[in-house]
Amino acid sequence: MVQVGAINLIPGTMAHCYDISIDRKRYLIDAGMKGSGRKIVEYYKGLNAKPETVLITHYHPDHIGGLSLIKDAFNPSIYVPDGEIEVVRGRAHMVPAGSFRSKFISRMVKTTPVEGIMPISAMEDENVQVIPTPGHTPDSRSYYFPSLNAMFVGDSAILSKGIMSINKGFTLDYNRAMKSLESIKKMRGTMIYAGHGESYTAGQ
Repeated sequence: MVQVGAINLIPGTMAHCYDISIDRKRYLIDAGMKGSGRKIVEYYKGLNAKPETVLITHYHPDHIGGLSLIKDAFNPSIYVPDGEIEVVRGRAHMVPAGSFRSKFISRMVKTTPVEGIMPISAMEDENVQVIPTPGHTPDSRSYYFPSLNAMFVGDSAILSKGIMSINKGFTLDYNRAMKSLESIKKMRGTMIYAGHGESYTAGQ
């Protein structure tokens, strides 16, 4: 029996991946690195369950690396930000941020192209509100679940020393990212689940 309104952090993934259940529908937020993909598949098989819908926050390899394994195992509906879908399909290259680490990772870390995915603009789901939070990547998105008062922001926000901030080294457009961060902060009282670090309540 699927628990109504459950949020679970899938253990052992690089970049947090979240399993969400609302009534009898299951969602997966992000797909980690390739090795994380195997852990995600094992996690669901251990529960004798599968994600019906996968929501990708942005195209960095620690968020899409396991996607091909998850698709092969469960064939879920996969939604990706419109402006980044060609990278996930392997038809375009990720634009790195200015830091050496970001440029190095963009050259050295390759992900398996995934077909049969859909732009997030095509999704119709009353359980989820799609929030544009660009800046970290060109078309980063966050996903707000009203019934859970929970928002999944990928790398558009992190909690560092009790302060909500952004990861400058991997952020493509600092000014846009800061505007997105301010919009996240305005979700007062909402639980924020980020791709790295702890969850926290906006506005505290």
